[in-house]
Amino acid sequence: MDTEVKDHQITIRELQRRAADVFDRARRGESFTVTRHGEVVGRVLPPDPAEEALTRAVDRGVIDLRDLESLPRAAEAADLPREESPPGTRLATDALAELREEDGER
Repeated sequence: MDTEVKDHQITIRELQRRAADVFDRARRGESFTVTRHGEVVGRVLPPDPAEEALTRAVDRGVIDLRDLESLPRAAEAADLPREESPPGTRLATDALAELREEDGER
């Protein structure tokens, strides 16, 4: 699978004339660097799937953004000691995989 983002340079005038096409192409994975008189003034990027998933979860009330504020950032979490699971319990990743399989069977 090709995950490389195609980057195109366009002028702000081109963006004004072809905005719908540029945004359709961005939705399909292309990115655009927008220039004015040769100077970079902005970028049009494809949607971030993780950000879109988070937005949907917030919109559905599954996640409250205030709860996320108290969680450590990724860099901070990397330094946290890992807690051992009690004997006889399964990993959360295994439990989630099982739940997803069950959900897919419905």
